[in-house]
Amino acid sequence: MSNVGVPVKLLFEAEGMKITVEMKSGEIYRGLLLSAEDTMNVSLSEVIRTARNGQISKLPSAYLRGSSIRFIALPELLKNAPIFQKVQTMKRKMEESQAAHQRGPKRKRTD
Repeated sequence: MSNVGVPVKLLFEAEGMKITVEMKSGEIYRGLLLSAEDTMNVSLSEVIRTARNGQISKLPSAYLRGSSIRFIALPELLKNAPIFQKVQTMKRKMEESQAAHQRGPKRKRTD
């Protein structure tokens, strides 16, 4: 987990939870997230697949390629994930830094 962004780190936090994945093809997969990779490839078990035409099928497992994924719906529980606390802290520090730069150094006026 070297240089991955917040979305991928959040996906790692969801391992062991039920997620829903919509593919670019329009298929929807819902299952238990077994593992995720830096490339957003995901491995699911106990999968329910909904085809574009609405046909539903059950699969014991599925491996979905990250580049074919449109979006991933994660559980609400992850709103309290530790990664969000880090992001909020970083954002606050950035805003404070920008505010200090906007004020700039005080200069005496010479007229």
